[in-house]
Amino acid sequence: MRKVYIIGCNWLFSMLLIVGIAIAQSGSGLHHTDVGIPSEEIFNLSNQILKERIEMFVLQHYKDNHEEIVVNCENLPVSIPVRKNDWDIQVESRYGGINNGTNLLDVTVFSKRSVYKQLTVTVRVQTFDYIVVAKKLIERHQKINENDVELAYYETTNFKRQYFTNVEDVIGFRTKQILQAGKPIFASTIELPPIIKRGDVVKIRVRLKNLDVTALGKALEDGRLGETIQVKNLSSGKRIAGEVIDEKTVLVRL
Repeated sequence: MRKVYIIGCNWLFSMLLIVGIAIAQSGSGLHHTDVGIPSEEIFNLSNQILKERIEMFVLQHYKDNHEEIVVNCENLPVSIPVRKNDWDIQVESRYGGINNGTNLLDVTVFSKRSVYKQLTVTVRVQTFDYIVVAKKLIERHQKINENDVELAYYETTNFKRQYFTNVEDVIGFRTKQILQAGKPIFASTIELPPIIKRGDVVKIRVRLKNLDVTALGKALEDGRLGETIQVKNLSSGKRIAGEVIDEKTVLVRL
C-alpha cells in the first residue's frame, strides 16, 4: 500500500483526501489530486527540481562504489503547479533498493493541505569505471606483465563478471583464453599459473601420523599451490593424489 502524507489536517479532511486519492489512483496511471490553487499562489515546480530530488534519493540508496554514477530520469512532467512555500517531494523505490539499469520510483508531490500529484518515474542508473584492459592481444596461457595491460574508462552498468580496477591485481596471472586488445580482463579469464607442470619430476611426500616417507614421482597434470593433482610413483608405478605444497613437492596424507 502506498504511503499518504497528510500534515496538519483534521480527521474529516484526512478521510476525504484519502478517498479522493484512491479514486484518482483507480482511474489512471498518472495520479493527481486537483487542489484548486488560487492563481496568485501557484508555483510551477519544474522537472529540474524533481530530477535533482530523485538523483539525491538514488545516490543515497545506491550501495556500490564507482568512478562515476549517472542517473537518467524518464516520464517527468514539464512542471507541477503547487502552492508557494507549501510543497515537498517524497521518493520511494517501487521494489526496494537501487540497482544498475532500470528502476521504478514512486514520487509524491504533497503539501500540508493535500497531495498535488503522484507519479511513477523510470530511472536508469549507469556506472563508469577505470578498469584493467588488454593493451595488446594476449595469447592463451601467456603470463601477464605490466606491458600487457592498462586502465581504460568503461561503462560497467551491465557487467556481471568481476573486473579489476588495479593493474597490479592481474600481474603474474596467466590467461585462460586469448584476450583481445582493448577488451576488459575479467576474473574468469585469468588464473594463477601452475607451479608444477605436467611431466615434471617431483618429490612425493607421504605423511602417516608422525612418519614421513619420500619418493620420486612424475606429475600427471598441472598443479597450483594448494591444489590436488595426480602423480605417479616412479618406483612402484602407482598413481596417487596429493596436494601441491611448493614447486617441487606433492604432499600425500594417509
